[in-house]
Amino acid sequence: MRPIQQSLLGQQETFMPVTVSSNHEMMILAKNLDWDLMQTIGEAHRDNIIKSNRGLKPHYRALNGAMVVRTLKNSTFRDTEDLIRNYNPARYLCDLQNSHWTPDHVAIWEYEGMLGEAGLQEMTDYVLRTASGLGFADPRGLCADTTAQEGNIPYPNEVGHMNSFLKSVRANLDALLKNGKELPKKAIGKMKEVFSEMGKKIRSHRLFAKGKEAKREIAQDLEKMTQDLLGRLGKTLDQLDEKQNQISGMGRRALNNLSENYNSMCQMMSQISTWIKSGKVVPGKIVSLFNTQFRAINRGKLGKKIEFGSKWGINQIRGGYVSIFMHAAMMSHDANYAVLGVQEHIRIFGEPPRDFGFDRAAWSEDHKKAIKKLGVKNMAIAPKGQSEWEVGPRMKDRMVRERAQIEGKIGTMKRRGLNKSEARINSRVKQSALRAALSVNLRRFAKDLAIATGIQTMVAA
Repeated sequence: MRPIQQSLLGQQETFMPVTVSSNHEMMILAKNLDWDLMQTIGEAHRDNIIKSNRGLKPHYRALNGAMVVRTLKNSTFRDTEDLIRNYNPARYLCDLQNSHWTPDHVAIWEYEGMLGEAGLQEMTDYVLRTASGLGFADPRGLCADTTAQEGNIPYPNEVGHMNSFLKSVRANLDALLKNGKELPKKAIGKMKEVFSEMGKKIRSHRLFAKGKEAKREIAQDLEKMTQDLLGRLGKTLDQLDEKQNQISGMGRRALNNLSENYNSMCQMMSQISTWIKSGKVVPGKIVSLFNTQFRAINRGKLGKKIEFGSKWGINQIRGGYVSIFMHAAMMSHDANYAVLGVQEHIRIFGEPPRDFGFDRAAWSEDHKKAIKKLGVKNMAIAPKGQSEWEVGPRMKDRMVRERAQIEGKIGTMKRRGLNKSEARINSRVKQSALRAALSVNLRRFAKDLAIATGIQTMVAA
């Protein structure tokens, strides 16, 4: 009989000294970023949120390092925790090389939520200003463009919206029944009858209906059922009280979800009715029940004319650094994004760019006057039709080359969070876009620091 092999794990050393190369980008950033300023940013945003200063304070140095690790690697919260626990450069970046403690994924998630969009924007501004002060970025040159951040949503259609509403309401009502008392069960029971009828209609629409007319008839029936369900849900929500019905735990979340679904569907119902009756799309149509900020963005690309998500403006500062911004009216024309791009540049650096490049979407007398008024001297905006460039041939060639680089930057950011974010909350989706821009800037900053100090940098994959 073959003897059982004994495990050697108990005989091995659990401590292994590992040398980390000083040319690793995380080592370079750990030594050169202003961690005191980043802590000040974190403290300021915490003060705006908390109601009392009692209790333990966050480990700012470690959590800021964790946020940088997550930004560089475009990792999930759990993967970030694992990297900090087991990856030496990440541990050094978090200043935990002499500690056994590691921030868990929940702490990282809460800290990033606490920073919000404003906190991430402040950190990006700090990197840009520092790069400009060290001569890595030249704020005298600016090129801008727009792009779409696609939402991680299914292709939107009216029956799909009504089906999503049905599934969400059904699941949240089940959670509410398990975590509440003295609920209006008769009203909920009638709603469940509607669920069954709607489910049969949706199934027949997808599997058995043939031709436009058959599908349209079923869609009209579904519209009436959805309006009936929406009315019943509104009456049920009016009867519910969190304290009186003793709603706790998952029931509270379910109640909040039902309220959000009700409000969103109230906005979408008229748009759905218009499409079913006339086949016309309402301007500014909502394309997602769970993120009402997403819109259909006409990009005119070959094979993908329309993208569903959010619209962003991208600024590329001469030297390869970027900043990202969104217009208050997100679906505003690209020409308005051109003006806002110059304003955003002035906000960060305190002065307008000398040279500015944009595509022909900004070729408008009113917008050109607005850009000129902001202090731009050389406007390398691509002309429309037979018009001529407003800059000389040398400046034109230079700005065309610089502006062509934006497409590469956008592609890089799309791989690092500017595309189909896993987040569902709109603020978290925006944060993923801001992290993508911060990732490009941090990697560029580490590379420039390495070149300036004569180190051959090693960028992690």
